[in-house]
Amino acid sequence: MKSLSTFLLLAIFVSCASRPQLYPNQKLKSVGKEHAEEDVERCMADSEAYLKSSKGKQVAKGAGAGAAIGAAMGAVGGLFTGNLGGSLIRGGAVGAAGGAAVGGLSPDQLKRRYVNQCLGDEGYRVIGWD
Repeated sequence: MKSLSTFLLLAIFVSCASRPQLYPNQKLKSVGKEHAEEDVERCMADSEAYLKSSKGKQVAKGAGAGAAIGAAMGAVGGLFTGNLGGSLIRGGAVGAAGGAAVGGLSPDQLKRRYVNQCLGDEGYRVIGWD
């Protein structure tokens, strides 16, 4: 259990440290590295503010989809065991937990796409993330 919590903390710190790497195009050369870093920071802050409400919605959406799938699988199991009601409840709960966990992982991808688009609108080209 302790190693799992250590892994999760490490994953959070690593994902927070991830930053876009810019291609040295005309825009970057004309504004300089310092100004470009300010633009990166602004785009990243904007993404946090804009996507904050989206994270909760996405987790809930993943939980709902997982619950439906889990309940359906529980129903099939209940048909074989003769305990349809209990299997529906257990399957729905397990599916909701799994769906919420999976749904909770993708906001980082949304943030990257947002930042890439924001910087692209400013004239920068993102070639990757470190």
